[in-house]
Amino acid sequence: MTLILLFISLHLFAGKVIKNPEIEYAASWMTITEIELTKEATIVRGMLMPHCSIINNTVLADRNTGKEFKFLRVEGIKAYEQATKETPCTVYFEPLDANVKEFNYIEVGNNPLGNYYGIKLQPKAKASKKAKGFDPESLNYDYYMSQPFTPDNEWKFSNEPYKGAIESGKALLKIHVTKIPKELASILPNATARVQNQITRQEENSVVSMDEDNCYTLDLNIPHAQFVFTQPFGNVFIAPGDTIEMFSAIDSAPDGSGPRFKTFRSNSESAMINTLLPKFMEKYGRKEYEYEQAQAIIEKGKDATQALLERWANQTNEIIADEELRQALINSPLSTRGKDLVMISLLTNKCIEIEDVVSSYTYKARNYTQDEDGSWNSEPNPNYVKLDLQTVYGTLLKNKELIYNNPLALSESNQWVFVNRTLYGPLLFSWEPVKIDENHYSQRRRDDYGMAGTFMNDLYLSQDIVRRLEDIQKEDKLGNFTEHREEILDAVAKGVGEALAGMQNVNVAQTVTSMYRKFVKATDAAATDNDNNWTEEQQVLWNKLVSPYKGSTLFLDFWGMSCGPCRSGMMSQKKLVEEMKDENVKFIYITTENQKPAAEKWMGENNIKGEHVYVTQNEWKQLEAMINFTAIPRGALVNKEGKLIESDFHVGQFNSEELKKLAERF
Repeated sequence: MTLILLFISLHLFAGKVIKNPEIEYAASWMTITEIELTKEATIVRGMLMPHCSIINNTVLADRNTGKEFKFLRVEGIKAYEQATKETPCTVYFEPLDANVKEFNYIEVGNNPLGNYYGIKLQPKAKASKKAKGFDPESLNYDYYMSQPFTPDNEWKFSNEPYKGAIESGKALLKIHVTKIPKELASILPNATARVQNQITRQEENSVVSMDEDNCYTLDLNIPHAQFVFTQPFGNVFIAPGDTIEMFSAIDSAPDGSGPRFKTFRSNSESAMINTLLPKFMEKYGRKEYEYEQAQAIIEKGKDATQALLERWANQTNEIIADEELRQALINSPLSTRGKDLVMISLLTNKCIEIEDVVSSYTYKARNYTQDEDGSWNSEPNPNYVKLDLQTVYGTLLKNKELIYNNPLALSESNQWVFVNRTLYGPLLFSWEPVKIDENHYSQRRRDDYGMAGTFMNDLYLSQDIVRRLEDIQKEDKLGNFTEHREEILDAVAKGVGEALAGMQNVNVAQTVTSMYRKFVKATDAAATDNDNNWTEEQQVLWNKLVSPYKGSTLFLDFWGMSCGPCRSGMMSQKKLVEEMKDENVKFIYITTENQKPAAEKWMGENNIKGEHVYVTQNEWKQLEAMINFTAIPRGALVNKEGKLIESDFHVGQFNSEELKKLAERF
């Protein structure tokens, strides 16, 4: 009788097709669209995302018993081959047992967050409209657009309200995570938040663990209203004084663009801005920029690129004149500031597209080659033809006041990209040689496009002087100034005075003055180093990292396999490491432990000496907050007692004799 029931069960089980199966937690690298159960195999069909692959150490595991069903083959792409675009693929596994109700799709030995959990052998259920209680997913676009308001029919986009004081202050961000699968509950990584001060181009990184209520709570210092980047939840608009709650799933949207859902509520308008802004951007942004298509146009040469840029510059002005957009904003519950923030974000995003293409095209002015030691060489490209940027920027600058003389640009939706592209692109970063004497030349910045007096020019001046203060302070700390120290400090004071004289915005000038006061205090001959403000947990991590090497000067190098400049820098340091092998120093290369197999293979093939250290993802995030970095490669200098001397140290800028002197000094 048992055999008969088993035969009937297997017969019913085989040949079943489940379209759009219900999945409790879905990773971002593939969208599973269908599961077919046959006597010969369990067949998983889906769309593989670009730059992702199917690996053959994958198994299906019964969620209840843990029994595994092995990978058989894949169709549509080869195992381990990276997809260049969204690619349909079919993955075959051993047939599941008839009593399996839920299973997990597991890449054995890889990051658990990259797996699928709770795949049910049934189609995804439709959302119930009768659900009771608070539903965080209900805080969507329709919810906020339905809030009562009185239309401001007189509203028109302006920069005038934002020329006064730039508000700063504390803010509280609470991130509530929903629907955590049991397999991940104990291993979820810390959350991080990166706050940027665009007046100084400085960053403050915060890291926090999840509490027992599945919530991350971040206390933030906000120098100006901005989109704060959170990992792994993306950008969140936060203004000083905010208490804002984000509700998010930890599994990804089908296109891999971020969490499956993300909603907000707050004691201010910030929740509404976070919710409504993306929709306005999508509908009215005139977005055309796609990297591959833009590169294809650039490859066609100057005329095609010029035509594209001029069209986009005209589109930027069309956004300002778009009456349909204006009426849509009037008929939204957004305040004047909220409406203006939508407008500046639409404009700056278009300007970012323009600057990206300008940068990519002008990069072709030189041909670049890389030597075996990792160093780069370049020579002029004889086929390069310059763009007519006067025409492109001339079109944009018809609305210079609204775009480039608008402090609200600090709050634009891409967090910091517009400011970066503008300040370090042709609009503000043009230079000309200045003859000092017969044998020496200097450089000075030209104002080719009449940007003097704009807020963007103020930011350029402030960022430039702060960077110079930091560089001088670092060189002074390393003992690189001797008899010319007073002359250098006097020159810095003069440079600060000249920068302040060119500034229009009072807040920017006050910030630079404050930074200079700190610089004077730090370079005072009687000044002593203050202790860091690390937590007890962070201090324990630091001791774990450096204590094995106490007694040696340490050159830390934070890197990753996907970072080309990291690998290039390590290659170029090989000679330096060899020359200093008998010195009391250590070169320590630090990356995350999930990269260890590929990292060890690459470093072995390229004979990268030094200490190879691997940390967890959470430890890496703590180190980002402690040393205050978000990009790699990043270096640090540590003395023989294990004290951090310099958190932004570029070892490749020194030769072996200079490094020996540093090691002796510290």
